Amino acid sequence: MPNSLKKLSACLLLLFCGAITDFAQVLPEKGVPLLQNFTPAQYYDKGKIWDIRAAPNGIIYMAADKGLLEYDGRTWNSFKGSKGFTRSLLVLNDSLIYTGSDLDFGVWRKNNYQKFEYTSLYPFQEVVQEVNEEFWKIHRQRDDIVFVSSQNIYVHKDRQLIRIAAPHRIANSFSVNGILYFADEKLGLYIFDGFALKKVFEYPQNTKFHISGIYEDARGLVLATRDAGLYRYASGSLNRLDNALSEELKVAKVFNFEPIGQLYLAFGTVLKGLYIADLDGNIIHHVNKYKGLSSNTVLCLHYSPSGKLWLGMDYGVAALNLKSRFTTFYDYRGDFGAGYTALLKDGDFYLGTNQGLYCCRWEDLNDNLEFFRFQLIRGTEGQVWSLENIDNSLLMGHDKGLFLLKGNTVEKLNGQDGAWTILPYKDYLLTGNYNGISIFKKSGAAWKFLKKMDLIAGSCNQIILENDSILWINIPNFGIIRAVLDKDLYPADRLIFPEATFEGNDPFLLKDEQGVHLATDQFQYTFNAAERKFIQKEIPANASSGAGELLSRVYQSRALHPDYAFYPASNGFLLKHLKSTAGITQDRFSIVFRGIEAFNNDQRVAVEPEMKVPYSLNNFEIKYIVPGYDDVVYQYKLNDSDHWSPWVSENSTKLIDLNVGTHTLLVRAKIQDTVTGFSPISFRVAPPWYLSWLAFLSYLILLSSAVYAIHYWKKQSLKKQQDKLLQRKQDALREQAEQHKQEILSLEQERLQAEYNQLKKNLRSKTIELAKQARENEEKNRLLLSLKEKCAMAQENPSLFKMKWKEMERLLESYIKAEDQIFEIQIDELHQEFFKKLKTKFQSLSNHDLRMCAYLKIGIDSKEIAEILHIQPSSFYISRSRLRKKLELKADENLYDFLNSV
Repeated sequence: MPNSLKKLSACLLLLFCGAITDFAQVLPEKGVPLLQNFTPAQYYDKGKIWDIRAAPNGIIYMAADKGLLEYDGRTWNSFKGSKGFTRSLLVLNDSLIYTGSDLDFGVWRKNNYQKFEYTSLYPFQEVVQEVNEEFWKIHRQRDDIVFVSSQNIYVHKDRQLIRIAAPHRIANSFSVNGILYFADEKLGLYIFDGFALKKVFEYPQNTKFHISGIYEDARGLVLATRDAGLYRYASGSLNRLDNALSEELKVAKVFNFEPIGQLYLAFGTVLKGLYIADLDGNIIHHVNKYKGLSSNTVLCLHYSPSGKLWLGMDYGVAALNLKSRFTTFYDYRGDFGAGYTALLKDGDFYLGTNQGLYCCRWEDLNDNLEFFRFQLIRGTEGQVWSLENIDNSLLMGHDKGLFLLKGNTVEKLNGQDGAWTILPYKDYLLTGNYNGISIFKKSGAAWKFLKKMDLIAGSCNQIILENDSILWINIPNFGIIRAVLDKDLYPADRLIFPEATFEGNDPFLLKDEQGVHLATDQFQYTFNAAERKFIQKEIPANASSGAGELLSRVYQSRALHPDYAFYPASNGFLLKHLKSTAGITQDRFSIVFRGIEAFNNDQRVAVEPEMKVPYSLNNFEIKYIVPGYDDVVYQYKLNDSDHWSPWVSENSTKLIDLNVGTHTLLVRAKIQDTVTGFSPISFRVAPPWYLSWLAFLSYLILLSSAVYAIHYWKKQSLKKQQDKLLQRKQDALREQAEQHKQEILSLEQERLQAEYNQLKKNLRSKTIELAKQARENEEKNRLLLSLKEKCAMAQENPSLFKMKWKEMERLLESYIKAEDQIFEIQIDELHQEFFKKLKTKFQSLSNHDLRMCAYLKIGIDSKEIAEILHIQPSSFYISRSRLRKKLELKADENLYDFLNSV
């Protein structure tokens, strides 16, 4: 075990011993101490519990059939060690435990992850023996550990085992004030000095004498026997105690015994459950199945430092909270039902329940009887809501109305059903009913119904007075009414607060010196008279009474007696001991850290304090508890934070996404307004792998490589850019040269095209001109030759002159006509191929159309063509349109381009 844990265990052991010996509380005599039962299913069905012990820090350990059990107040854990049934245990601290079992004993040590590991110390497991040993008791004597079986005593001393044989057969063993006593089955009681057994006395003759427990008082040793009651051994003499306790235990069959501090004794029996008595033999508590135990057979007892008496039974485990101020009266027998109200009058205790009004003597509520006895008052069957002692008359609010109790009979005061609450007001009596408020006025010695209060309707389950004239009414599912009453009890002024005004459930009214308050399960509201409204404040988390099963707070507690107050419960009722000296002091409880887990979305890992945790598991859940105490609230803060978390009952904390480094969690607890000092626990979050020194070295190498690579890359990039720039310049020059060349070629082509067009134009003109001139010259020459011949003929023959003259005239006229057709003939001759193509494609074309196509093709404009054709220009346009139709040209097609393409 780590040294730090050993030191802590030693300190807690001193604290534990002080807490046990310091118990001087006077136990309340009335009612059963708060009882908590555990079924075998809750502790994993590990079988019967044979021994129970508490660690100094309050954690409970149990020897069960199937191993070791651990209970910290919230969580059960089980551990498997030896093969046989575990029968006994000795707890030095919560990290070092000794157990005895069938044919084995050993030690449990807790590892750093809060898990127990078992090591056997029994040396004869492999040796075949005639009788198998069962180790039912383990004691500590100074620094030695003593293991006890019926055959032998084994002393574990300085890591060595010493075996001491039994005188005959050891039936039981006891440690009383540091002295070990051994009860032999036949030969008597022995004392053990560490090395040998010495007889104290022999058993009485002819008596079945089995010792179940021993304690020491001022007059000597007192022995609790299983079958013969109590005996005292003093001054060498053994005598039977003749008292009621001894007689009761004789019948009940004592199986085990446990002292409770310095004032009380606990006896576990086979037949009748548990008895708690004082040193004078007075039975204070008798707890059995009628009062809540799951079994009347008690196998083991242990009183823990938290004030709880633990019982291991034939079925289940129970814990009685002897330091609680509350005691219970639960109706396990079905005798009286759920208590709603109670009243103490003239030594009689009246209990109003859901079944009726019950009565018993006040002293009959003492817990020394087998069960509680209540007597139902005839005529009160049904739900009782309230009881009030007014003018020495007992009034009862009942489901059937308002009743007056007279001895063992009741008298109904009016015909209305359902009286929730009763309130005396001046000379009147007000009752909150199922529908409104009834007003009664005393007439002589009797109360008489006067009237219903106006303007108030609904189920008025709570009415309280603020002062002599202001009445507050609580109406469930409606809200709160503040009514100012006039002298005729008329609500002259009403202030209504709908239920939706208040957050939470079960609203109820309270009045104290500070004024009127309303409380729900979440918030408390205080009425501000100046502002005429309720001011909200959150109810702080606090340790509750631990009573459990209390009814809604509308059914409030009430004082019965200077020493006791009544609390309604769902299966009976509770009493609170007002003058109990029990209390929680800070040095008697401390916070125990139960474990740390680091987790992420994929895994959870147990962590020990100060352990370095990988950054991938930087979420933590820390569990802690104040063992043995109920209704504890906790708060925490992390590192050097200035603020504590809110008080909560949850005993674990989750810390999410913590940063790298050491973190310290401070936790403190509160029980009944007592706050512990804080308890620290530390853990470390390791840097992620990418922030480790190896990672940084890798980063440096990578960075250097990156710098070199970048430098090399920049150098290569610069060279590539220079090469690219040079290439771009060369390409640009080539492009410019090519573009310049193309521009020159384009200009040259344009110039040549212009020259070509001009030459073509000139050629056409010259062609026409030459054709005309050639025709004219040829015709002229022909005419001149003809005229010459005619003249010659006329000269040769004058008589023919006149005739020849006329011939010459006709020749000149025919020349003139022929001259006009020569041009056409020449044009026809020049374009024979062209005409042929057109005629082939368009057979409807006439010669006139063909000539017009030839004129148009060679570029003669419209006006010239009209002159050649001896027609008007407008007529030419018509002719051209007809030509386009014959050529089947579309409107957007150019006639000139078409003719040149043929």
